[in-house]
Amino acid sequence: MMKSWSIYKIFNNDNSIIAGSTTKDTNFDYSYSLAIHTGENVESIELNRKDFSENFPSSFKFATLNQVHGSKVVDIDKINSSSKWFGSDIDADGMVTSKKKIVLNILTADCMALLAYDSNAKIIGAAHAGWKGSAKNIAKNLIDLMLKKGADIKSIKVALSPSIRACCYEVDCSVAKEFFEYSDALTKTSHNKWHLDLSIVNKLQLLNLGIKEENIEVSPYCTSCSSDKYFSYRKECGCSGRFINYIAMAN
Repeated sequence: MMKSWSIYKIFNNDNSIIAGSTTKDTNFDYSYSLAIHTGENVESIELNRKDFSENFPSSFKFATLNQVHGSKVVDIDKINSSSKWFGSDIDADGMVTSKKKIVLNILTADCMALLAYDSNAKIIGAAHAGWKGSAKNIAKNLIDLMLKKGADIKSIKVALSPSIRACCYEVDCSVAKEFFEYSDALTKTSHNKWHLDLSIVNKLQLLNLGIKEENIEVSPYCTSCSSDKYFSYRKECGCSGRFINYIAMAN
């Protein structure tokens, strides 16, 4: 039985899909951080991951990536691994699969995760979209690879995870200029400073690709405002914790 994590209504009508975002839990070390790469005691994180994996049937496997704030998206069906957790040696920020019982996991702590699903083609994808990945339009790379594997743009649904929102995300001109074409996502606050909303950027990119607006769900949570629930790198002054945004096909 799944824990009471954040889930996405857009997938509710399909019993074959499992998708959501984990939340903090002070009953576990590091408040249930699930990131191996951030310097915490690895044994403690592995225990957290063991608890996470026990929310899924024992036959499921778990894919992660070595997220590098780029725009590369990989087809993990081409990766052969017998490990329960695999993929962390792959430098990429997105992945796609048509296999059942593979949980795609994106680790975040202010950045956005995109979780995508075509129920007709039975293809899922997940991507890590920080400002660098969003500026490089990783959403397009994710959707393009899903289409290459047989997905239909008209039937793809996408959930955008909790992330830092415009209310709390101030950037300077060097970052803001990457998004001037998405004017709705920027609010100038002072000389050389803007507030940026990556959820608006990614939604606009998805719409430009042809994803239907009714097939996009944006989480209402700002990770900075809701740092009691989610890890926030900015709010928590460089915290090392990460929560997982996950998607899998059960059948």
